[in-house]
Amino acid sequence: MINELRIELKDTNPKIWRKIQVNSDISLNELHHIIQISMGWSNSHLYSFIIDEIEYSLKDYDYDNHKYGNAKAYRIKEFKNEPIEYLYDFGDYWEHSVKILNEEKDERLLHPRCIEGEGTCPPEDVGGIHGFEEFKGIMSDKDHPERESYIEWYGSEFDPNQVDLEEINKQLVNLMEYIQDSDSE
Repeated sequence: MINELRIELKDTNPKIWRKIQVNSDISLNELHHIIQISMGWSNSHLYSFIIDEIEYSLKDYDYDNHKYGNAKAYRIKEFKNEPIEYLYDFGDYWEHSVKILNEEKDERLLHPRCIEGEGTCPPEDVGGIHGFEEFKGIMSDKDHPERESYIEWYGSEFDPNQVDLEEINKQLVNLMEYIQDSDSE
């Protein structure tokens, strides 16, 4: 079965979101990698999913009444009626909502695909939502004295509306190779 999901980065204005299609039997860890590619993150930090007060990540441990589950052991089809929160980068603390929009029966995808989206993902290590707002303000002000150093740090000018679905989908085609490379780091 195929699930259609909407991933939205919380607290951004304008909204930054993607709509993706995935097989319902993918693990939460695989979903993490799909979100990384679809949103434009570089998989440089830890992550977790929070579902029904249980945190799922690559570690499987329990302390201080906080429940954890192994993200490789759970499939998204187990959570189709639950709100899903995805947290990336515990320093910058990027919170995403993940909603399962619908399910198509008796079909399978060869690979996940991103079918819609809006907004450019924040740069890694920009300082969370407040740092991102400052970054956008400086990058959009051609007269700002720090703009050139920000362009140098980022590597180019920043287009807040760029979503390249073709490029995202090329990367998703190679997902298993991507997962293997990032898991070995």
